Amino acid sequence: MALRLDARTAAIAVATMALAAAGGDASADPPTPPPPSSAPSSAPSPEGPSLSFDAARERLFSRSDSLAAARSGLRASQDQADAVKLLGAPSVFLDAQVLRYRKTLDLSLDPAKQLVQSSVDGFLAALPDKFPSAPPGLLGQIGAGIDQQVSGALGALPGSARLQTEETLFRPTVAALAPLYTGGLIDATRDAAKAGVRQADAELTIAGDEALLLLVQAYFGQQLAAQVLRVSTETRDGFDLHLRNAEKLEREGFISKAQRLQVQVARDAAARQYERAVDQYATARSSLAILLREPAGVAPATPMFVNARPIGPEREFVDAALAGQPLLRKLDAVRDQARQGVRAAQAAQRPSVYGFAEYNLNRGDALLVEPDWIVGLGVHYTLFSGLNRGKAVSAARQRVRQADSAVDAARAALETAVVRARGQAETARRQYGLLAVNIEAARESVRVNDLAFREGQATAAEVVDARVALSVAETQRAAAAYEYDLALAQLLAASGRLADYADYIKTADKVGP
Repeated sequence: MALRLDARTAAIAVATMALAAAGGDASADPPTPPPPSSAPSSAPSPEGPSLSFDAARERLFSRSDSLAAARSGLRASQDQADAVKLLGAPSVFLDAQVLRYRKTLDLSLDPAKQLVQSSVDGFLAALPDKFPSAPPGLLGQIGAGIDQQVSGALGALPGSARLQTEETLFRPTVAALAPLYTGGLIDATRDAAKAGVRQADAELTIAGDEALLLLVQAYFGQQLAAQVLRVSTETRDGFDLHLRNAEKLEREGFISKAQRLQVQVARDAAARQYERAVDQYATARSSLAILLREPAGVAPATPMFVNARPIGPEREFVDAALAGQPLLRKLDAVRDQARQGVRAAQAAQRPSVYGFAEYNLNRGDALLVEPDWIVGLGVHYTLFSGLNRGKAVSAARQRVRQADSAVDAARAALETAVVRARGQAETARRQYGLLAVNIEAARESVRVNDLAFREGQATAAEVVDARVALSVAETQRAAAAYEYDLALAQLLAASGRLADYADYIKTADKVGP
């Protein structure tokens, strides 16, 4: 869609250059063959394969780097959409760890010592009741000995003890995490990925349209250059003949030297125009060869064409553009992604709920504080972060407004492009038909003035003017056919119907020169 129609400019340029030359005369005596270094008087037959427009299009689509890039972009978007298709499903993780750890515990023994001492005291106090018949003195001696021994033993013990263990263990676990509520983030991500696929598909169509427009410009541009070269060759050859006639008439005294010089100047101008046409044809041929990756060049087999009937109502093309133009489809997809961006930004302001579970596969070697398995529900809510979530939502909404404005602007631009391209195509179609009559009249004028000049009934200037008129008419007619072909392609591209271009070629009832 970025290409500009320059066929009208090209027509004016070549016609202006042709004013410096003169037209050929098919009915005059056969011209002297050009020098060996000159091009033949007929249209050039370049080396390289002969390709119809359909074959050239297929070759371009198979070799275009821009189309290859667009296809890769579409595949990437499709894979991305597939990648997020199951975002809401639980995630299962297998985790295996090898741990080396040391654990140190400091235990106080005083409570235990006090407990033992209290137990012994209680036992000794209960001895008289357990042995009532025993002599009291004996029981006192036994109790004092026991108490002394226990007190001594407890006094030998430290007040605290340190326990330390150091081990290596293997810890394999299986865990699952299931998002239950994400505030709409998952749905927004999936919908944005689907919109990305639509955008990439539209971009592939746009890349194909742009490549096809380049092909139309280069394919028929080479034919236009070939026609200009043919006209320039005939003009140069015609003036060679005219100059020989003028020199003969000058020697016989029928015309003055000034008239012969007039013819000489016109012949030199025609030679210069021929050299320019040779360069222009070489450039056009190189452009098509580079586009189709054919180093030897290409011989176009499909001629320039013009449909005699009007193209169709303007409203039909405008409606088609607003309904299915790939640029609008791309912008619609971009707008949809922007809307999903708003949903994603709003989800960041909401809590998320998730379920989780974990199972220890090596319970016999687990730490004391580790459970064998665990399940539960969790709620996550960000209280504060470095991201201003309110501004993020506002930014996302502004992107939606930006996309809305871009769609509106594109609709207006497409409608303008359709109207302009259709007008250019219709103008070129009418000019092509009118120029056919002008060419016949110009050829007859050349024939009559050339005969009159040889009989001394016409001046050299009249012959020059007649040949210039024929050259301009033939050049303008070729340029009109080229302008029609390019404007038609631009019209169909703007209305999203460039795939129909081949049908217009098949149904053409007039073929360009």
